Amino acid sequence: MKRLRKIIFWCHLPVGVIAGVVILIMCVTGVLLAYEKQITAWADTRGYRAAPPSAETRHLPVETLIGKARETRATTPTAITLKADASAPAEIAFGREATLFLNPYSGQVLGEGSQGVRTFFRTVTDWHRWLGAKGDNRNVARAITGACNLGFLFLVTSGFYLWWPRSWNWNAVRNVTWFRRGLGAKARDFNWHNTIGFWCAPALFVVVISAVVISYTCAGNLVYRNVGEFPPQ
Repeated sequence: MKRLRKIIFWCHLPVGVIAGVVILIMCVTGVLLAYEKQITAWADTRGYRAAPPSAETRHLPVETLIGKARETRATTPTAITLKADASAPAEIAFGREATLFLNPYSGQVLGEGSQGVRTFFRTVTDWHRWLGAKGDNRNVARAITGACNLGFLFLVTSGFYLWWPRSWNWNAVRNVTWFRRGLGAKARDFNWHNTIGFWCAPALFVVVISAVVISYTCAGNLVYRNVGEFPPQ
């Protein structure tokens, strides 16, 4: 058992060191992408308000709003969004490339969505999926991120094994599940690593399992089969 623990430790350490940079990039960009819709909506509509002229005024028909948008962009919109907020503008989407905002009561064009924010999130997506690579290099980058996702899964599972107290008593469990004061630098780092890892492990396990499914088609197909569905072609 002691030898097995040593072997797992010396596998755990280099995987963390080698894959750590890529994992950090995917974590930071993943957090940003989690709030993409909220940040984009704030950047788009912070200057666009369209209060109704009176309480009895209703939105223009959807067909009319689409016609106004088509006149401005000379192309057919792909989606329209009308919100419950009476002063929110109508959002007319033209694919993922552009969004036009109209006054839903008069049809006046208020402006377009923030291109700077959209460009920023396209760059963030490129880094999250392909480490910023372009063209044929994306296949190599995707293989690297997939391997690092597997490495991350190994870190979470092996870390839990290494965390497991050798004796189950109150002091032993407390030392690896809560922060301690008055420790030297090395002991403090060890305590922080164990404590933060313990409380983050459940969420990280769910996140990294889903990342592996996304990275590898065979893993995704296995999920479909386990729930009784046929994998898509």
